[in-house]
Amino acid sequence: MKRLVFEEIQILSHRERKAIKIQFNPKKTIIKGANQVGKSSLIKSIYYTLGATPVKLNTNWTKAEPITYLKMKIDTLSISVLRYDKSRYVVVDENGTVVSHSFKSLSAYLNSLFDFNLFISNRNGEPENPPTPYLFLPFYIDQDKNWNDSWNAFNGLQQFSNWKKPLLDYHSGIRGNKYYETKTELDATKIELDETKNEIETLNKILRGIKEKLHNDDFSITVDDFSNEITELLAECELLKSEQNKLKQKLTDLYNHKSVIESRIAIVENSIKETQADYKFALNYVDESIDCPMCGAHYENNFNERFSIAEDQEKLEELLIELKNELLKVGENISKYDKSFIEKKIDFEKIEEALNSKKEEIKLADIIENEGKKKVNEIFKNEQNLVYQKIGNARTRYELLEKQLKDINKEGENKKHKVMLSYRSNLKKFLEELNIDTEKTNPTVFERMDAKMNEQGSNLPRALLAYYFSILKVMNSYSTSTFCPIVIDSPNQQEQDGENRKAIMNFIYNNQPENSQLILGLVDDIDTSLFDGDIVMLEDEKYSLLKEKYYKEVSDELSPIILDGVFNDLL
Repeated sequence: MKRLVFEEIQILSHRERKAIKIQFNPKKTIIKGANQVGKSSLIKSIYYTLGATPVKLNTNWTKAEPITYLKMKIDTLSISVLRYDKSRYVVVDENGTVVSHSFKSLSAYLNSLFDFNLFISNRNGEPENPPTPYLFLPFYIDQDKNWNDSWNAFNGLQQFSNWKKPLLDYHSGIRGNKYYETKTELDATKIELDETKNEIETLNKILRGIKEKLHNDDFSITVDDFSNEITELLAECELLKSEQNKLKQKLTDLYNHKSVIESRIAIVENSIKETQADYKFALNYVDESIDCPMCGAHYENNFNERFSIAEDQEKLEELLIELKNELLKVGENISKYDKSFIEKKIDFEKIEEALNSKKEEIKLADIIENEGKKKVNEIFKNEQNLVYQKIGNARTRYELLEKQLKDINKEGENKKHKVMLSYRSNLKKFLEELNIDTEKTNPTVFERMDAKMNEQGSNLPRALLAYYFSILKVMNSYSTSTFCPIVIDSPNQQEQDGENRKAIMNFIYNNQPENSQLILGLVDDIDTSLFDGDIVMLEDEKYSLLKEKYYKEVSDELSPIILDGVFNDLL
């Protein structure tokens, strides 16, 4: 299992000309501050940078148009991700290479990097690898959403229906990467097998049709019965036939084009005659208005009208010249191609005569036809053998994968027993540590990891905390994807009394999963003397997480990345 560790977050607002930079301890980081100083906005920005947008964001925060930049390490690999706005992201790899991303491409990149190979049926019933926020869901407890209900911290989760159970089965390791990798390969092999079967069915149908039309005697004549000279003549003959066909098509096109041009010339010549008649009539007519002798329309008989008629005639005469030039070129091409066609025809007749003289009883057409039939049959039989071989290979692979998947499912059932045993025992233990009466707890939550907590009042946040940590405990032992940092915002909810506040702090301290990173947001009056690690105290200035003093430093670091990764495509 890989381990993800957050190292640093930088947040920059050009609109406010402010910024902040926070470093994270690889084990524990406590972020403390009074209410309204931006603690939650800072915590929400962590997974937000990786494309997991919280359902609720502060309006003033979004108005600041924050650009977030997260430095992190996956085992020994260091990368950074910058989120510029709703849809534009940048990844900086360990070599400093800057790559632009959309949400979709970033999810694909991170899913591969984090070994997140879950597949869920989308609303069209097709298997799809969900975006990265589904990976982060168990690791983030949002102040606004997750102390009343679970698995709802991020936007966009509605794109799949009935996703909670397969997601929990995946994260808990009941059905991990091995299952989904084998299932994906099995589905692809089944598609290949079905397509190959359809292919062989089509080939068989064609072969049956050929055999019905051919007689066995048709294949008694072969080119091998004749000299090498006949073979060469046949090849030359086929080439000449092909060239003749091309010339025929070209001549047909040229004659059609010639006919079109001649029709256009006739139309233009007729139009010129009509225009000349109009001009002559207008010139000899002394009245100020005139009726057209051709169509009866009424026109002004002045210089402008007569000039317009003369100008129309001039344009028609220019068009006539162009058409006649084009007709001349077409005629020249017809002569050229006609000559070539006659030459090819003469050559073809000479070859046919030579072949007939070699074997008078066998006509050229018979040789070509029978060789063609034999070749077609031979090609189809070879293709048929190849397809049968593909079917055999695909079927063998399919049966092997099917057996592997059955073994994985069987192993999954055994693992499910261990997982549920661990989950139930941890949940009971954790609820008791947090002063929840397990006798009154909904029994369904012990049987199903996707069940809903039914506690009320101040009990509900503590029960949910026990539930989240029970899931995390299972994941730390059995999950096959990357274990991400646990980010918890303000666990002291619903006016917990002193005893329960202390129980919450002790619980989080004592039950942090082994080798995990914890980032915990707390109000400044919570006692954190128990915790080792770093404590980040936010300055007591309401609605102003970002500070002017960090602006230049953060802007200088992020500006080259933004220019190269966000705006480079626009240059």
